[in-house]
Amino acid sequence: MNKRILLPLITAFLLACNFLVPQASTSTPEPIAPPPTKDALQPSKPPAAASTGFTIVRLRPGDGDLPALLAAEAQKAGELGQMPIVEFDATWCPPCKAIEKWLEAENEAMLKAYSGTYIIKLDVDEWGWNDGAIEDFQFDAIPVYFKLDVEGKQTGEVIDGGAWNEDIPENIAPVMDEFFHGE
Repeated sequence: MNKRILLPLITAFLLACNFLVPQASTSTPEPIAPPPTKDALQPSKPPAAASTGFTIVRLRPGDGDLPALLAAEAQKAGELGQMPIVEFDATWCPPCKAIEKWLEAENEAMLKAYSGTYIIKLDVDEWGWNDGAIEDFQFDAIPVYFKLDVEGKQTGEVIDGGAWNEDIPENIAPVMDEFFHGE
């Protein structure tokens, strides 16, 4: 048989059998849950907020409309008895990284300052910081914190990273504590 005819026939046959280019599955198999263990039958562990005294969530633009997301998160904060706060940050921001570091290290002063808060983090690069604004939020520096009411709207109370000097707990915690808990 002629080689010019044989090669296209073999290629067509393999393609028809999905051998060279398998088709993606149109259905997703349901995961099979393992049988319950003794630990699974025990009451669930308290949420992270119970152990730290505060909650941190991160919202992304793909999650939906920002005002609606903030309203939903403010409602969750209320259910937990926590104050809803929007924090605008960025992965490249030194004070943002310092705050995260001190919270992860469970610095006592930082934990006390953040107690009773529900922090809703938004990355300025993801949300498109445009001319000092994202949606109805106006700011010139990050990190910046906006207090929200129970409906997820700004209360007008705001503070940014310019409120303290060096990014250490001894400087950050008292300022944040006053902002979060002061009258």
